[in-house]
Amino acid sequence: MTKQELCSELSKNLGITQKETKATMNAFLEEITCVLEEGNTYSQKGFGSFKTVCTKERIGFNPAKNQKMRYPKKIRLKFKLSSVFKKEINE
Repeated sequence: MTKQELCSELSKNLGITQKETKATMNAFLEEITCVLEEGNTYSQKGFGSFKTVCTKERIGFNPAKNQKMRYPKKIRLKFKLSSVFKKEINE
């Protein structure tokens, strides 16, 4: 399902326009992004939680060029699924 399809379904269920639904969804996603950029965790009970993790700089090997490469440190996003949601999906 794409963002546009989700907005369409939500607007039908809520009885509001797609333009209002899209604005609400964009504001919601922007707020989650701001929380994660600050290094905090976002959790939604019954769905899961998002958090950021900083990986270390490391040395890797490129077999195609037969040389070592330096990979810089990165901030990665991790998602942990709620046990309630996991049970619903697996049933």
